[in-house]
Amino acid sequence: MQVTITENEEKSRIELLFSEDLPKEFSTFLLELGFREVLKKKNTWYSDAHPAYKSFTTSLRDAFSRGGDWKTVSMYPSFQPSLENIDKSKFSFVTISYRGEEKAEKDEYVLFDPYKKVAMQIATQYAITKYGDDLQNVEVSPRNYKRKARILYDKGQIINRFKVDEKTEIENDLPIEDSKTQDKTTLETTNNEEQIKIENELPIEDSKTKIKEPTEEVTTEKESSYRTDKERKISTREILSEVINKLGIIEDTLEGEDETIIATTILDLEDAQEQSSDLRFKNELLKALQNFKDWIFDLTFSSRTMALIEINRLNQSLELPLFHLKEEVPKTLSVSKDIFNRDHIVPNVLVPTKAGEPFQSGGLNLSDANFMRMKFKRLYNITDDTIEQVSGLDLFRLSQMAHPNDYGINVNRSTVLREWESRGREAFEEIGYPTDLDYPYINVHVGYKSVSTLASQIGAYDDRHQWWSAVEHSRPIADLAKGIVIMDSLLMELVEKKLELVNPKTNKPRTDKQSKEAFNDIEWEISRLERSKQVIQDYMNKDLEVEESLPETKPNKEKKQEPNDYLDKVIAIMHTAFAKAERLSKKKIEKLREETNAPTMGALWEAVELSWLLWYKMLYREPIPFEARLKKMVLFWNKVQPTYAYSDSSKELYKQYSTPCPIGAIIAQYTQMNEAEFIFEPSAGNGLLLVGANPRITHVNEIDKSRKQSLEHQGFGRITSDNAAQPFPEMMHKVHDVVVTNPPFASWDDSKFDKERIIQKYFNKHRGLANHIRLEHLMAGLALYTMKDDGKAAIIIMGHVYFGDDGLFAKYRPFFNWLYRHYKVDDVINMNSYKLYNKQGAVTKTMLILIGGRKSKPSGVAPNKSEQPHLEDMVETFEDLWKQTKSHIKPNIDTIIKQLKTARIK
Repeated sequence: MQVTITENEEKSRIELLFSEDLPKEFSTFLLELGFREVLKKKNTWYSDAHPAYKSFTTSLRDAFSRGGDWKTVSMYPSFQPSLENIDKSKFSFVTISYRGEEKAEKDEYVLFDPYKKVAMQIATQYAITKYGDDLQNVEVSPRNYKRKARILYDKGQIINRFKVDEKTEIENDLPIEDSKTQDKTTLETTNNEEQIKIENELPIEDSKTKIKEPTEEVTTEKESSYRTDKERKISTREILSEVINKLGIIEDTLEGEDETIIATTILDLEDAQEQSSDLRFKNELLKALQNFKDWIFDLTFSSRTMALIEINRLNQSLELPLFHLKEEVPKTLSVSKDIFNRDHIVPNVLVPTKAGEPFQSGGLNLSDANFMRMKFKRLYNITDDTIEQVSGLDLFRLSQMAHPNDYGINVNRSTVLREWESRGREAFEEIGYPTDLDYPYINVHVGYKSVSTLASQIGAYDDRHQWWSAVEHSRPIADLAKGIVIMDSLLMELVEKKLELVNPKTNKPRTDKQSKEAFNDIEWEISRLERSKQVIQDYMNKDLEVEESLPETKPNKEKKQEPNDYLDKVIAIMHTAFAKAERLSKKKIEKLREETNAPTMGALWEAVELSWLLWYKMLYREPIPFEARLKKMVLFWNKVQPTYAYSDSSKELYKQYSTPCPIGAIIAQYTQMNEAEFIFEPSAGNGLLLVGANPRITHVNEIDKSRKQSLEHQGFGRITSDNAAQPFPEMMHKVHDVVVTNPPFASWDDSKFDKERIIQKYFNKHRGLANHIRLEHLMAGLALYTMKDDGKAAIIIMGHVYFGDDGLFAKYRPFFNWLYRHYKVDDVINMNSYKLYNKQGAVTKTMLILIGGRKSKPSGVAPNKSEQPHLEDMVETFEDLWKQTKSHIKPNIDTIIKQLKTARIK
């Protein structure tokens, strides 16, 4: 193999052209380093023009020219070790955790490269070589902890480079210009090792240092004249300030790992101290306490004692259990824990004791792949053929990944789902989870606002047995009584906030817009909490002697071809073609039916559509600006994506026309799906409008049950098959942050009585509307009924806006008058569907409606031509659609603060 290197100065990147197809192991390695493949150029890869990449690619070319292997190529940090480079932030702080003889240990290093992917790769390979099977975790913090980095530099704790074929110490490999520094490093490292050895061999004879471990918790009360924090009547913030000062004094007396743990704890506590919001302050403080709890027993006993005296003051202030001096050995399969999910804490839930993080909390990201390869090696030995033999614990771990394939594990998601359906109850018992159908499980994505029974989680009564759904999205409540207390506390807070919005003279909500909206939001939150609380109370009050048994799970028969195995095969074949930038013709695609055992031609084309949706999702998740991602998507649309060339009775019956994925990506940006808590798609199809949605917090509804497999494959949190042309349950009113829909294009054929009934309740009694709207207008209105007042929505319906001779909307004016009167319509964009939908089988006119919330007080009607003449314009390209949509995106306050912080750092 040969490689040609080109430096593209215009794009500030390095481009590699390989002479042949890359082995999968090599391409995976390049991806982990931060290289990306160019879709339109075969065997072409690129990376940023970073010094470490330049050095690596040059070494790679030299190795290939000598007939060598890529595995022998060294990866170098970009900068020489020096205090000056620390001052200039040209370094990364590295923490390596490993299993010691008696307890977990941590070593810290400084690595002179601020680029995280490069630093992580070098540090990871170094750690694997040095610590072997004892390695537990590698953390890299670019440009952070300068003070500690200087100390590590002085001690010689430097990772200079990693050479792939080496098995020896790494520090001395890279020549350092200053020989004095190198000699000093070697000498100090040796002296440190000898000193540790001497100290470990010396008997402890000084009675002052000899400490007998007490059997009870640490107490903060030292003498009778001592006043507790409660007696002093000081706030948690005041206690935190004192604790930080005391821990700083303790830190100055410590060395080595103890000093590192206390210093890190101080930093975590300072992060909490900086929060102005009480909620964020409490969350950050709880997170800091949880982190310290994980490190308690890595401290020596004397340091642990001093630290716990201070830390337990915070636990007492927050009314949390005190941390113990002696480590308790878990004796149960599951244990109570407060877990972190996204930006919030979910307290009092059961997690499998031995699962470990990040599996217990369920917050896995693709960036965890390297860590998992090191710590959970046996997961990488599991395949579709051997999954029947894995433990319930490993099945639980696999289910915390949206797609195990994305993490390099050779197991398809559909295989994991089938395994849960086959032995779900047995696996739950293995991990210590309750299997009583009425037991309360909490949705980890939203916390105590969403508690439901196990039966509703897994669909026990309609023979679905989706045990995987409960494992992926929920955890059992650990202490039910404590759960009630937590919910009462949350309810009390909401009631107090609600009272602040009431006019004391009229005893009614204040009349200003902001107060009314806040009042309605709080009422909804209260109703959700009360419904969740009732689930717990019902279980606690039920007759314990009457237990409802779960229907028997399907027997674990000899493995055979399953009906939906074809999905994985189709996706694999199509993604292989996509990776080669090869567009498959209709003839080639339909030949796949026999090769993949697809049950029908319609099922095959649905699987093909799913395959390109997953490809678009991969492009959408790339860590580059959206304009660059959209450019890749449009290129894929134009050059690679096949044309959907099949229509059957099902599509005709439901009037289904799939949305182009680039439009779905643009909608994701407008609705800010990445910041949403609940997302709803009432006519989901295969989910093409949800390119940018987090599946775990998304409710998808699709009446065509033939598409259920595609939706399950993507891991959506809730999947239903209700008729979206009928009102949704009242409990869904004003629930969702984001609503997106592309309803079927058809006439509304209900009776006049039914039409009037629905218009009266769900369309604000709008006069004349029942006789002038189509099915897609009805379904759009019912979907908007579920949107929060401050939510966002994007709707695609048939037709174009144009004005009549009177300057008013020429078609469907009653519907648009109702829409503009009750919702904040940002724009209505006419789309040239002959160009934008030409690969989806629909050529009718379409429009995109952008909605930025609900009006607190109905006002106005649809604009006339003189007010908004641009509404007659039509966009011809995805780029123009994005340009017009982008003008309506307003960043929230958190985004603005984040941008300001980033600018300040730069």
